Amino acid sequence: MTGDERDEEREFLSDLKARSGRDLAEWMAAISAHGFADKNETIDWLRAQGFPFARASWLERIYKNGGRPIYIDAPPAPAAGPRPPPAMPRPAPVPRAPSEREAADLDKLIAGAKGYRPLYQLLEAEIRKAVPGVAVMPKAGYISFAAPQEFAAATLHATEIRLGLALGDHPFDPPLQPARIRGSGSAITHMAVLTDARLVGGDLVSLIRAANARVNSQAP
Repeated sequence: MTGDERDEEREFLSDLKARSGRDLAEWMAAISAHGFADKNETIDWLRAQGFPFARASWLERIYKNGGRPIYIDAPPAPAAGPRPPPAMPRPAPVPRAPSEREAADLDKLIAGAKGYRPLYQLLEAEIRKAVPGVAVMPKAGYISFAAPQEFAAATLHATEIRLGLALGDHPFDPPLQPARIRGSGSAITHMAVLTDARLVGGDLVSLIRAANARVNSQAP
């Protein structure tokens, strides 16, 4: 350990609340509440909350260290206490099946994608894997994804697919831009424009999970 590392960690933690809205104890509790399977899931989630990779990795290491800083000679954060056991995963909600009329409306919306229909089908499959139990329902002009509250919305066009996500104050880093999803609610703040299956990958799936966690998780 070097003095530089200790000073850098002290500076990082001292302004953590001001920069992120949560102090160390609150971030440790939020990570624990999600019950992530491995460190990569933890880091991906923290990056989706706005942390650069290095800071996300640092917080994940502190979490693995029982909520104690890595380099600072200090007791554990008082509000965090001993690291609680991973939260038991909540059972996935059972999605409501679309009615016959809703299924027909959904088919009409998907037909609007024309040549991009296979891309939409890939996107829907990835959302279903990322958020088990998601309900996929037709709305006025768009497709809604909810578990149970709506966290994503898609409009299908002959030239592109727009995926809106409820990401709050998350930065508009590529591929994200301000949402333009006609008919969706104000919770849908961000949008990714999809024209290629290569865009439906790990980064987008992490954002989808983050949007669902923000809307539907009991954790902050």
